[in-house]
Amino acid sequence: MVPSDTATKTGWVPEPRVQGGPGRDERRQTTRVIVVGGQRIIRHVIDAFLAGRGVDVGRPLATEEELAQLLQNDFDSCDVIVLILSGAAPFGMFGRIHNILARTGRVLPLVVLSEQANRGQVHTALRMGAKAFVNLDADPDELIRAIKMASINRAYLAPDAAELLVNDVSTAIDGGHGSHLPKSELSRREIEVVQLLCEGLSSKQIARQLHISPKTVENHRYNTYRKCEVDSIAALMRYAIQHGLISI
Repeated sequence: MVPSDTATKTGWVPEPRVQGGPGRDERRQTTRVIVVGGQRIIRHVIDAFLAGRGVDVGRPLATEEELAQLLQNDFDSCDVIVLILSGAAPFGMFGRIHNILARTGRVLPLVVLSEQANRGQVHTALRMGAKAFVNLDADPDELIRAIKMASINRAYLAPDAAELLVNDVSTAIDGGHGSHLPKSELSRREIEVVQLLCEGLSSKQIARQLHISPKTVENHRYNTYRKCEVDSIAALMRYAIQHGLISI
């Protein structure tokens, strides 16, 4: 049960979750959150913080592969994912989480927790279906609010992430030059390939990560070069930075 002081601090008393799987409890009394990714200390500190605030948390997971195994073994093990972005290849993590949810048939709200709200990460997170984006240096209550909103399928953006998107939209509406609003003519898969190419992955590595053939990757690469009107990876990286597809 959620302690009474939690409701006072956050205004959140999670609704009971109805579980439909055979042989499982018909009702779980809280929204269960799983923390995935990030460095071990950060992951466990966040997990302990959420537990201390009355959030029902499962065992924190180091990798997306552990998440895939959990969801395959226990369909009702998780209601909200808190994804900690870290390392040199955050965009690949988005794609892997998206593919895991697709393979396991789950539609789970995703709360992204990042060191900073940069343009590439925010746009990519929302494009991949994330419901919330919060900075690691935000007030801890921001994370509680983000999880609450995600659990009822509503969006939540930390102030700096929201400001970034508003500025991008305003720039696009005003017709300013150098707009950072991502180009809509690239498909979701093409954007994934662009981001992974810019992270330095080869076509074979991208194919393994996205579970497609190297030939398909090359086709996407050709299409993105054509649509972006570039002829080299350096030019593609400049385009991706200018249009908010990757961050620097």
